[in-house]
Amino acid sequence: MNALRVTIAVGILALAGCNILEEELGEIEGGGRATGGQGVGGAGGVGGAGPGTGGAVATGGVVGGTGGAAGATPLACAPAAVKGSACADTDPQVCSRTCGPESIGSKTETCVAGVYVESTCQFDPTLDDSCYKIPAADSPQCPSTLIQAGTPCTIPDCVVCGGSLGGFLDSTGAMKVGFCVCQAATANPKWSCAAVTAWPCPGGSGC
Repeated sequence: MNALRVTIAVGILALAGCNILEEELGEIEGGGRATGGQGVGGAGGVGGAGPGTGGAVATGGVVGGTGGAAGATPLACAPAAVKGSACADTDPQVCSRTCGPESIGSKTETCVAGVYVESTCQFDPTLDDSCYKIPAADSPQCPSTLIQAGTPCTIPDCVVCGGSLGGFLDSTGAMKVGFCVCQAATANPKWSCAAVTAWPCPGGSGC
């Protein structure tokens, strides 16, 4: 038995001297480090993506550009801001209101020396104004009496009336030189009228 123990001890010493036992132990430890290193390395990669995503905030500058463009359109005029009315430095210096038949145009009121000065009625040159083409004579569908703006109507849209009668009556009953069309597409059709100076034809597209 003692001889067997001596033989085993000698064998162990021989393996240690050849570094075989040390290499086997090293592979096991090294495997652990390699696995751990991959895990740590992966986490580092994810963390690196953070600053790149944050950089996209720069697109926020576009908002400021859009906001600046909105200032080009004047505010809607208050009811009191009409041609010839008084204005002060505290009032809007330029405002806009609709004009023309069916409110398809716009005009501005500009405060000049304490009084609002009105521009002419302007129309979008890209729109088709053929509905407002002035006929040589009123259609038989038009009323035979003066039309009053804002009163009910029953004829189709795009039939211009008023020329043969010399104009129309405004909402106050005053005589105006101009034309009217029936807003037939609305729930409660009413006459929409405008003076010659606020009519898109004959100068508009399609006229």
